Amino acid sequence: MTERKTPAHAAAAWYLFLREDPNDEDLKRRFREWLASDPAHAQAWADMNETASVMAAVGSPSRALARPPTPRSFARQKRERFAAKKLLPGSALALAAAFAALTFITPDMIVRLRADSYAPVSETRDIHLDDGSEVILAPRAAVSITMNASERRIRLLQGEALFQVRHDAARPFRVTAGDVTVTDIGTIFDVQTKSNTTTVAVQEGRVHVASRRSGVVDRDLSAGEWERISTGDVTRGMVPSAVVGAWRGGTLIARNDTIADLVAALRPWTATKIILADHTLSQKRVTGTYDLHQPEASLRLIVDAYGGKVSSLMSWVDIVTGP
Repeated sequence: MTERKTPAHAAAAWYLFLREDPNDEDLKRRFREWLASDPAHAQAWADMNETASVMAAVGSPSRALARPPTPRSFARQKRERFAAKKLLPGSALALAAAFAALTFITPDMIVRLRADSYAPVSETRDIHLDDGSEVILAPRAAVSITMNASERRIRLLQGEALFQVRHDAARPFRVTAGDVTVTDIGTIFDVQTKSNTTTVAVQEGRVHVASRRSGVVDRDLSAGEWERISTGDVTRGMVPSAVVGAWRGGTLIARNDTIADLVAALRPWTATKIILADHTLSQKRVTGTYDLHQPEASLRLIVDAYGGKVSSLMSWVDIVTGP
């Protein structure tokens, strides 16, 4: 692991890595080495645990946040700090924790603290559930998972995921994204959530989609059908089934899509920040097939048809301008 600019950044990253891979002995060994290498690291780690605890309590009171083990050497320190926190009013404590978090936790990190699984930038992640179903996360997607004797529920916190479900009528498989609920009726389907919009598309079989966000949505979708639900608007359409979830194979298929939409689709696949600086260019429409594993080359191909230019600023920003 490459250490961040400050001990606080590094502590946040270690927290996430240990939470995602609690049984990785090599990871825990390297963490202990980092922790012992500098007193500032120990302090940052204690602060990280406190902040995460408060964030979990404030943001999701009904769900306990799994925490990596705290070294014994910090037990007394944590008790003392907890006692001191009791002197603060609850609202002041929450504000202090939020301020501390914002100084070193990015929006993605906040989502990851709430998630059971997350796919890093430019990587997909396959999740094999105990019931034989599979969830494939697109880059930067995050989910929380509830599996018990009575229900199977996945909450899509961010991004896009493809679901291959083993049907069980006695234990429905449901995916929620915002206030949209998708219920499996034996199928493979894709769900994407961003801003206030949720899109559901079916590759195989059927799903039931329900929402009260825009009037009332309460209908079944079959293979090739898609539905996009946003505040005040519902749109529907048909695509070839092979288009649904094509990103899993690293393919971006554009069918008369705007350049703005295609840039949004490319962003999770690259650590480079893409800035679309020309509004007129952003609304131009494109049809074609592009390689998600080569996001910069694909970006240049997408804008080239309209004379757009991609200029690299340093090594981590691409600015797209018109002709």
